[in-house]
Amino acid sequence: MSAGTPTLRVAPRFRRSAPAAAGDLATAGRPWIRVATFGALALYGLVRWATLLHPAPTWRLVGLLLLALVAAGGLPLVRRVSLPAAIVAAILLCLIAFPLSGLPWHSFRHVRITVSADLIGTGLQNLAGVLVPYLGTDHAVRLVIVLGAAVLLLDSAMVFAFAPRPFGDARRAAAALPLIALAVVPSALVRPQLPYLQGLVLFGLLVAFMWGEKLRRGAAGTALAIAALAGVGAAIVAPKIDPHKPWVDYRAWAGTIAPAHIDAFNWNQTYGPLHWPRAGHEVLTVSARRGDYWKAEDLDFFNGFAWQAGSNAVSPALPSPDESALQKWTERLQVTIKGMRTYDVIAAGYAAQPAISGGVTEGGSDGTWSSSRALGPGTTYSVLAYSPTPSAGQLRAAGMGYPNSLLVSSRTLAIPYRQLTVGDLPAVTFPPFHSNQQPYVQQGYVPRTAELVSSSPYGPAYTLARQLAAEASTPYAFVTSVQRYLAHGYTYNEKPPRRAYPLESFLFRDRLGYCQQFSGAMALLLRMGGLPARVASGFTAGSPNASNTQWTVSDIDAHAWVEVWFPHYGWVRFDPTPAVAPARGGASQTEFVKNLPGEGSAPTAAANRGPGATSSSSTPHASSAGGGLSPLLVIPALAVILLVAFLSWSLLLRPAASEDELVAELERALSRSGRPLADGVTLASLEHRFRSSPSAAAYVRELRLGRYAGSTAHPTAAQRRALRNQLRFGLGLSGRLRALWALPPRPRLGSKPRS
Repeated sequence: MSAGTPTLRVAPRFRRSAPAAAGDLATAGRPWIRVATFGALALYGLVRWATLLHPAPTWRLVGLLLLALVAAGGLPLVRRVSLPAAIVAAILLCLIAFPLSGLPWHSFRHVRITVSADLIGTGLQNLAGVLVPYLGTDHAVRLVIVLGAAVLLLDSAMVFAFAPRPFGDARRAAAALPLIALAVVPSALVRPQLPYLQGLVLFGLLVAFMWGEKLRRGAAGTALAIAALAGVGAAIVAPKIDPHKPWVDYRAWAGTIAPAHIDAFNWNQTYGPLHWPRAGHEVLTVSARRGDYWKAEDLDFFNGFAWQAGSNAVSPALPSPDESALQKWTERLQVTIKGMRTYDVIAAGYAAQPAISGGVTEGGSDGTWSSSRALGPGTTYSVLAYSPTPSAGQLRAAGMGYPNSLLVSSRTLAIPYRQLTVGDLPAVTFPPFHSNQQPYVQQGYVPRTAELVSSSPYGPAYTLARQLAAEASTPYAFVTSVQRYLAHGYTYNEKPPRRAYPLESFLFRDRLGYCQQFSGAMALLLRMGGLPARVASGFTAGSPNASNTQWTVSDIDAHAWVEVWFPHYGWVRFDPTPAVAPARGGASQTEFVKNLPGEGSAPTAAANRGPGATSSSSTPHASSAGGGLSPLLVIPALAVILLVAFLSWSLLLRPAASEDELVAELERALSRSGRPLADGVTLASLEHRFRSSPSAAAYVRELRLGRYAGSTAHPTAAQRRALRNQLRFGLGLSGRLRALWALPPRPRLGSKPRS
C-alpha cells in the first residue's frame, strides 16, 4: 500500500458477526464477579461513610449494603422474567431504604408522607451547621446523613441492575461514580488516616469493578501485577509531590482582575450563634520551626458578661521567665497577611516589638502589639516570639512562687450587683490560690464581698471554683481539674441560645457552646479559684507544608483559648475546647497539639465543613447521561430530583423562627448581591439606606422593632419582594436571578408569631 492511501475501517455494526474471541468466551457466565466487586467497592464506601457519625450506625449501614446487593444481584434475574415486576421490586427496595436509614417505622407503616418529609427537611436544614464526625443526638441530622449513603448505594445499584446488555465501560463507570462519592465525600470532610494507602485501596477496588469481569483467566495474574505496581508506585510518589497547596493558583490570576476576599475579625466574645467568617479563605501564612497558636489579642478583662480586650490601663511588669525557657521557646516568625485586614500584629505567645512600616503601639497587654495602619494582603513582617509549652511534670514542679501583688488584675472579675450597669459593676479581686482569704472589692463600697459574689448570678460558679481548687494540690492540678470538668457533659455547638449571663448558662444550664464558651468559662473558674488567667484569641496553627516550616492559616482556624501564668515560664496556654472544633480538627494540628499541657493525645480528626456535600450525589446521573443508557436508568435520578425539589419547596415555605435568623439571612443576602456590610452597620442605618423604597425600608424596620423593641408585627411578603427588587439594582441581566438566590421567597413569612 502506497503512502497516503486511506485505510479502510470496518463499520462498528458489522463487528458483531466476527467470531467471539477465546478471552470473551472465557469471561462469559461470570456475573458473580460483577456482583462481588460491586459489593466490595460499596462496603469500602460505607466504611468511609461511617466516619461521618459517632457512634457509627453500623447495623443500619450493613442493612443498606445488603439491600444494595439484593438490588444489584436480584433485580437482573427478575428483569429477565418480567420488566414490570423488576420495576415494582426496585420501588419497594427504595422504600425499604427509608426505615433502614432511621425513619421511624410507624411513619413508614402509616404512610405519613408529610411527617416524614418534615423530619427529613429538618435534618437537611440543620445539616449545614453541624460538624463531622457528628457526635450529637439529633435524630433528623443522623437520619439524613445515613439517607445520603442510601441514595448513593441505591443509585449505583439501580444503574447496575437496569443497564441494558452489554454492560460496557460507560455504564460500568456510571454505576461506579456514586460508590466513589460514597468513599471520597467523607475523606474530604474527615481527613483519613494513611490517606495515600486509602487511595490505593480505592484504586484497587475500582480497577476490579471496572475490568475484573473482563480479564481472561490466563491474563488475570499479569493484569493484577501491573495494577498493583502502578498503585503502589503512585502511593509512594504522591506524598513526595503533594505541596499542600494548589499547583496552579487561579486566585492569584483573579487578583489582577478583581479584589480578593478580605476577612476581618472582632475578637471580643459575644457567645451568641457563631457568625465569624467560615468560608475556608486563606488569611495568613507563618514561617516557623513548629506550629503554634497565632495570637491576635489577649482578652484580659471580664465585664460581668463577657471577656474583652484592652480594658487594663497599665500592665505591671511581671518577672521574666527563666533563661533556659526563653532560649528553648523563643523563635523568629515570618508572617505574611493574605486574605484579611487587621490592626492586630499576629504573633505567638509573648511578642517582642516588631518592625512594621508605619510603626506599632503596645496592645492591651504585654507582648501584644497594634499597627498604626491596617495590615492587609501582601504585608509581611518578622517578629520574635516567646511561646512556652512546658510538660505536665515541669508545671507540677513550678511551685507557688507567684508575684501575687503584680497579678491582682489577672484575678479580678466584674460581678453583676443589683441594678448597676456594666461600667459601674464592682471589680472583685479573688485571693491567691490556697491563700484562705476572702475576695474583696478594690474600691470598696460593698461591705461583704463574699456575699455579693455568692448572691450574684455567678454564685454557683464561685462555689464550683472553690471546690475544684480545694481538691487540687498544685496550681497545675487545679487547671487540669477545670479542663476535665469541661470535658465531660459539655457539647461543642456553634448555635448556642442567647442568655443574659452566657457563661453561667453554659456551665449550669445549656452545657453547649463553642470556643468562646469553653475558654471563657475556664478562665472565669480559674480566676475565682485564685489563679491568674485570661482568654487569648487568634488562630490555631493551620496546615503545614511538606517540610513543616510554613503554616497556612484560614478563617476556619479562628479560635479562642486560655492562658495561665506559672512561675519560671510566664503565660502558658491551655485549650479546653473539644477536639471536634474545626479550628482544632485535622491531621495538620496533630504535632503542636501534642505539646499542649494537659493534652494526652492529638485531637480527633474533624472536618472543616458540614456534610452538605452529600447533595452532590445527583451528579453521577448527569455524568452517565451521555453514555446511551436505557430510559429506565432515569427512574432513580427522577426520584432523587423530585424528592430534593419537594424538600426544597417545603423548606422554602417554612417561616423563619426568630428575628436573629431573619437578620442573619439579610446579612447573607447583602453579601450575595455584592453589598457586604462594613463594620458598625446597624439595622437603623440599613433602613435609611433603603429609604427610596418605603416597602423595602419597612422590611428592615420590622426586623429592627422585633429584635430590639419587642414588636409582634412581621415583615410581609410584599415588603420582602420590594427588598429583593432593591438588591437586584445594578446587577445587570443576571440581577434578578442573583437577587432571587440572595433573598428567596417565603410565601408563609410571618404566618405565626416569632419568639
